[in-house]
Amino acid sequence: MGMSTGGGGQQNANPMTDINTTPLVDVMLVLLIIFMITAPLMQNKVPISIPEAPNEPDSTEERAITLNVQDKGGGMVQYYWVDDPISLEGLEARLALEAAKRPQPEIKIRGDRSVQYKHIRSALDLAKRKGISKIGFVTAPGE
Repeated sequence: MGMSTGGGGQQNANPMTDINTTPLVDVMLVLLIIFMITAPLMQNKVPISIPEAPNEPDSTEERAITLNVQDKGGGMVQYYWVDDPISLEGLEARLALEAAKRPQPEIKIRGDRSVQYKHIRSALDLAKRKGISKIGFVTAPGE
């Protein structure tokens, strides 16, 4: 089977090291023919009915409200509801109003780089006391 010792005496005692590729080529040709026959059979299409859905935005999409906390210097802090300045009492009333809405909007708290954390913490505590369940923090990249 491809391993002959070469016939005669001591001078031809080394085995033949060449690989006989004829059986390999035969097997590859048989596989090629099988794949050529079966490949077209695998392309049968199965009819599928896919339901249609409207491509409209969800009407229950919640909007997020940004609460900015900025340092005004000298220990003074200014709160901004979206972009409007608001006092701490007005913030408390606004948070109570937003907590009553269903679904509740998310409150995103953004603190100025120079503001002390205790002022951000007081806004967070106030929102939790009023019943806001979705609270997040906004940061700038690299901070």
